[in-house]
Amino acid sequence: MKSLLLILPFLLIGAVQINGQVTGMWKSTDHTDDTPRSIVEIYEKNGKYYGRVNKLLPAATVTHCTGCEGEQKNKSIVGMIIMSDLVKKEKGGDDGKILDPTSGKWYSCEIELVSPDKLKVTGYVGFSWMGKEMIWNRDK
Repeated sequence: MKSLLLILPFLLIGAVQINGQVTGMWKSTDHTDDTPRSIVEIYEKNGKYYGRVNKLLPAATVTHCTGCEGEQKNKSIVGMIIMSDLVKKEKGGDDGKILDPTSGKWYSCEIELVSPDKLKVTGYVGFSWMGKEMIWNRDK
């Protein structure tokens, strides 16, 4: 029992560190073939997570959001916020939105840190279990 009390604080500190690792630079993949297309910076603002395209990779086939509506129409994808309003959870976030820059459509989104360098990103309509999962790798 005494050894458990000594270990518990370290376990709690480890859980807090995993939470903080959602933020940072991630290689985002195309939802159709898992090819890395861009570097997305996930950051926290007002207690929620957001993602902004920081850089397009050579495999990127789309550079501007021609299918977007409003002020994002025909804008460069670099600098564009493609994830928004993800409510922070223990290992990620949910109840947010993600943009498919190819079509210009927004989908519901949740993210989950599956390891320090792997992030599961799910975009969906209706129920998350019916959505498309992508694994993003941390950009080092």
